[in-house]
Amino acid sequence: MQAPRLRVGIFDDGSSTVNMAEKLDSVGHYVTVLHAPEDIRDFELVVIDALGVEGYVEKLSAYARRGQMFLHTSLTHGITVMDPLETSGGIVMSAHPIGQDRWVASALDELGETIVGLLVGELGGSVIDIADDKRAQLAAALTYAGFLSTLQRDASYFLDEFLGDPDVTSDIIMDSAQQFQALPSLDEVIAQYDSINNPGRQRLFRDLARRQAEISRAQDIELWAIQKEDR
Repeated sequence: MQAPRLRVGIFDDGSSTVNMAEKLDSVGHYVTVLHAPEDIRDFELVVIDALGVEGYVEKLSAYARRGQMFLHTSLTHGITVMDPLETSGGIVMSAHPIGQDRWVASALDELGETIVGLLVGELGGSVIDIADDKRAQLAAALTYAGFLSTLQRDASYFLDEFLGDPDVTSDIIMDSAQQFQALPSLDEVIAQYDSINNPGRQRLFRDLARRQAEISRAQDIELWAIQKEDR
């Protein structure tokens, strides 16, 4: 049996990439985009789908009613940012999607945890619990992982300057991504670094060589990279 459909009011200023309105609409909830804080009275669930959560919370707390549900979608904000709404009697939650079907979600009480779990489940996801003080680091880790696509694309362009065959280039990139590549010797790293005539690529080559040297404990390469940074 399908859970009751909710009247959902959403504040979306375009700063968030979650697009919660579309997600909730796709599973049958009655979604309305709101523009004024006083418009929340007729809605069972109010969603703040924006990065500036604090500003919305402050304004909405004056109009919140007991038992009304509030949810924000910011990854970097924890649940305590919703305290003014909770004090006004609201049931407060947060939920942000990561990966294909995982959501970082939280609430202040068991009722909120149950509701946000049901909402996430309706959207085909499952909840993972991240402490509030770790959210910013998780956001950084996700951005860090996202740099891989930029690096892969640029490495493809770099290789194709010499190979001239996108298929061969693609095979090399895929193999490199799936297998650990040991660092060359220090002399080889220096020669390769000096051969790069694109300043951006040369700088990134040095930084990545240093990071891999830190991980693999190649102290000679790490020291060389540090000295290059200081120049």
